[in-house]
Amino acid sequence: MAKISVIIPVYNVEKTLKRCVDSFLLQSFEDFELLLIDDGSTDKTGTICDEYALKDTRIKVIHTANGGVSKARELGIKEATGDYSIHADGDDWVESSMLAEMYQEAVGNDADIVISDFYYEEAGKVVQRVQKPTVLEGKSLVCDILTGKVHGSTCNKLVRQRLYRDFDIHFPVGINYCEDALTMINLFLHVHHVVYLPKAYYHYICNSGSITRQTSRDKFEERRKYISHLRQMLKEPCFEEAIWQTALRMQVDAYYSKLFTARELKTLFPVRRKSIMNSSYCRNLKLLMLLVSWGMYPLAVFLERKYLHVE
Repeated sequence: MAKISVIIPVYNVEKTLKRCVDSFLLQSFEDFELLLIDDGSTDKTGTICDEYALKDTRIKVIHTANGGVSKARELGIKEATGDYSIHADGDDWVESSMLAEMYQEAVGNDADIVISDFYYEEAGKVVQRVQKPTVLEGKSLVCDILTGKVHGSTCNKLVRQRLYRDFDIHFPVGINYCEDALTMINLFLHVHHVVYLPKAYYHYICNSGSITRQTSRDKFEERRKYISHLRQMLKEPCFEEAIWQTALRMQVDAYYSKLFTARELKTLFPVRRKSIMNSSYCRNLKLLMLLVSWGMYPLAVFLERKYLHVE
């Protein structure tokens, strides 16, 4: 048994997989296993995985029919033997000290989960995304994920592996957008001790081909499913406003991606004016959303074209 299980679901990432795997093989911490879950790749990804497994006994490859990232992550959790686990994506990479320092923090504090910062890279620009947990307590951390203070990814969080088994926590079937956020929310509802390590290790590479960056309206349905799943999971009143804020952020994201016009915004989710006013968006955008909620489309369209530069 290893101390840490690193779970990497991969699908058609032949161009970036070596960089990702090599960054883990260069870790100063050596007592880990690396699970490569090949989710039915049609390029050379599977072959590359097998080649690495022949070079290093810590690497285990599982080939499976394409079932989506959620199913692949779940398979990784099922096969993991480490005391702690962490996820990564095949087009990203990590700093060499990540496992050592996160594991030291976990063991030193007997933590269920260790949260760290991460780097976001797009078009040659690298930005450190600092996490801002309000309180290191379950329900508060759930709200922080929903309102964007803490990222919902499993890639910047080291998790005590037995939590998945003890609380029967699984990656949601049929959901491939924010499936990791839903799983982390479920974990935070059950954990007792969370630690925040204010240091970045993980390099998230913005990939225009990933589901989170698609500009298809069909992909927006994945976001609808995410909101619906949240409302089924989080029925306590303390989560209500945070869920509305999440829905609002998704509308704004779709709007700025030019998937929808101002007239169409109201059809995406029911919007509460209170949520709009409580949001951190600029004054013009708040005004736009309020006009939409009142059905004042001509004025909203004028505003978006004159001040927000969206045709």
